[in-house]
Amino acid sequence: MTPSEQAALRQLADIPGVVGSMVFDVSGTVVLSEFPAVFDTAALAGVASRLSADGYFQEWMGGEQGTLDLRFVDGHVVLRSLGSAWLLVLCTLQSNAQLVAMSLTQVVRRLRMSPPAPPARVEPAAPPSPLEQLRLIVARELGAHSAQALEILAAAGAKPKDLRRAIDEIEKLVRLFISKKKAEEIGGRMRAVLED
Repeated sequence: MTPSEQAALRQLADIPGVVGSMVFDVSGTVVLSEFPAVFDTAALAGVASRLSADGYFQEWMGGEQGTLDLRFVDGHVVLRSLGSAWLLVLCTLQSNAQLVAMSLTQVVRRLRMSPPAPPARVEPAAPPSPLEQLRLIVARELGAHSAQALEILAAAGAKPKDLRRAIDEIEKLVRLFISKKKAEEIGGRMRAVLED
């Protein structure tokens, strides 16, 4: 990350209504980020990873001119292609769309002119523990309804027999409050983690 690249993202952050921005590459790695500290960096990395892995996204955003503007009730997200990377900008409803678009043109030009950074040596991460894998499955599958299931996992401990008991409890919970099909699906995924 060069100072000129970071300055380009700060230029966007200075626009009224722009919350933050980031640049991520085709592997889903966040290369640059200019978001307030209240934003979870892991969540931002997850967004980058999901977008870059999506085939439709790569098709729509391919090439040098790819642009995507997603509008929501309380704001919008603008994505621009940088060739082998993408720029994501999060805006509030109060942002001036024309000012954001003009600034994006300048920032994209500056980011494309920057020489590519040498690839950083990345140490392979330790594989997540079975408990962590189960937490991820619960959070991903149940979303806003995952609190009680996560509490069951937290109380279970890390021993396989305790985790199996927790899986059974979570499966019962999901069967009661969501559906039998969802319970079987989540239970199967969670048991597969323990079998590996």
